[in-house]
Amino acid sequence: MDVTLEKKLQGFQLVAQEKAILCSIPGKKELILEPELIKPLEHVCTASWLKLKGIQRIYKLDTKQRLHRDDDQVHIYMIRSLLGTLQTLLRQLQPLTLATPTESPDLALRMVHIICVPSCYAYFHALLEQAGLWGLVQLHHYNWDFIYLDQGVLSLELPNLYECLYLQGNTSALPSVAQSLRLLQMICGKPMLTLTFGSHAGQLVQLMQSLGTVPEPTNPADFGAWLIIDRDKDYASSLLTPAIYAGLLLEVFQLRAGEIVIDNANNKIRSQKLQLLQGKSDLKPNTGKLNSIRLNSACDEIYGDNRYKHFAQASSLVRAQVKSLSLELQKLNDMQLEEMHDYVARKLPKLTELKAKVLRHINASEIVIQMLGNFRRLQTLEEDILNNVSRKRLLTEIDELLTTDGQRYNTLRLLCLLHLCAGVAPEELQSLARNYCNMFGHRELCVFQQLAQAGLLPVLLPERKTSAKLLSNLPLPKFQQTEFQANANRLKLLTSCADADQPAPSTSAAAAAATGHAAKQSCPSFVFNGTYIPLAAQLCSILLNANSAEQLANKLAMIDGLQLHEAGGQPSTPKSFATQLKTPDILPLRLRNLFVFVVGGANYAEIAACDLVARLTGTQITVASDALLAGSDLIAAAFNN
Repeated sequence: MDVTLEKKLQGFQLVAQEKAILCSIPGKKELILEPELIKPLEHVCTASWLKLKGIQRIYKLDTKQRLHRDDDQVHIYMIRSLLGTLQTLLRQLQPLTLATPTESPDLALRMVHIICVPSCYAYFHALLEQAGLWGLVQLHHYNWDFIYLDQGVLSLELPNLYECLYLQGNTSALPSVAQSLRLLQMICGKPMLTLTFGSHAGQLVQLMQSLGTVPEPTNPADFGAWLIIDRDKDYASSLLTPAIYAGLLLEVFQLRAGEIVIDNANNKIRSQKLQLLQGKSDLKPNTGKLNSIRLNSACDEIYGDNRYKHFAQASSLVRAQVKSLSLELQKLNDMQLEEMHDYVARKLPKLTELKAKVLRHINASEIVIQMLGNFRRLQTLEEDILNNVSRKRLLTEIDELLTTDGQRYNTLRLLCLLHLCAGVAPEELQSLARNYCNMFGHRELCVFQQLAQAGLLPVLLPERKTSAKLLSNLPLPKFQQTEFQANANRLKLLTSCADADQPAPSTSAAAAAATGHAAKQSCPSFVFNGTYIPLAAQLCSILLNANSAEQLANKLAMIDGLQLHEAGGQPSTPKSFATQLKTPDILPLRLRNLFVFVVGGANYAEIAACDLVARLTGTQITVASDALLAGSDLIAAAFNN
């Protein structure tokens, strides 16, 4: 990857440090952090940097305990911009209203500060006044913008954006995202062409324009085009189970700002499973401190070598690494004393560090294999759902998995995928919802309404026996083509209708994928075992292969909700794009680096597919989002509302 661009993306850390409000608050300070902000903040600054800025002590915010205060310390609370968290904190700060110094009212103003990440909304100030803390507590906002997680991977680390936009219909978080994207334009230059797909993506471009003209950088732009895509335009990439190493790690383990925690007893699969069906685990429970793997190829070469490989190939390579390490350590037996001293001093520490990394990956692979025991059956079922093979049988299998496997989120995930690809009737949903509530409790009934709000399920209608009897005597109409099916066919996302300029896997490759072995990566669909191409990767491929505006317009003409924005021009639909161009020779792209932003959470399958497109076309593609999420995380978000 280009060193200049890489350094610029890593430079977001320095920008975030310069913006840190902590520097402008005087005095000896204590920092009380919401636990969810600790890991992202570590990417921005270190503990030693905080000490240089006057932070004496750092605590975790515990909403269940009474807050402690020292009169000679400035107390700074850093929380996410969530209404519930702020209300809880204000209740804990209520004693301040009784302990206000009479001789110096201004002193209290400087003693307690609340920093909201990434925004401080207007109604936060109203809540502060209602709590009687106006003038005693000062509110601030802090947006750390993009966090560099790995080569070609950026994240805003705003894990609640999907809930706000798609489950609550709340767009108040979009301005802070637009500010971060505008900062990226200031650092890397404004692209000649921006492609947006979805209402939120279009709003982001409008917000960036309303923030004012971006100053022209002294150096040429680093990206030839931007792609901004709404999550709901490609739910399939999140709902399908990935086949690559990084994707499956995220399916099983919790991710915290680019770092997964290897927990045998409390991973994602085990925690969502009905306790009655969990059974006895062969894995030893964790004792002491939990191990973690940082998903950064520069920090962990084992992860870097295997992150986008098929899981079967990656786990085999990790085991081969163990054998080579053991052979390397056996060389000590044949060494002379002088050679041994030199080996121990220079090479052994590196080997010891590498051994620890390999053991962590071995442990993680074993847990993934055990937790996804029915992985092949699951992928076969997902392939049938994608191709709409026997809807009745698919509904029966999902219902059977609910009973035998008992997974709270992943069962609903399959049902959402079926509705997306083939459609689920309200009567069919009623039956499945009844069985689901019998399994997990009727308090979960509201989850179906939340998923319907996000467009993942139909609206759950109340049961009416009379109408059901009448309907049973009427011929049911055939299901109409879903929006997913229409766009998948037009954009050739299913490998059964693969595009000519995006070669499909060879017969041998498809057979290798089917048997769980690594296939030669010649098509982005390898991330899903050769069944589906992520939308982001396909749009990148179309954009990079377009030789003229007319060719691009013809490829994208039938896609509703897609807009093209020329630098300095008005947005246009693909049909009118060629006629409204101010720069006729904008295509083919002279600068072939692309920036992709997914509104509502990206996943490693998309990132790996874009990485393959970049390698096949000799370009660079940087993927960014507000958070990195697995499919179960999207479903779990509906339970938090």
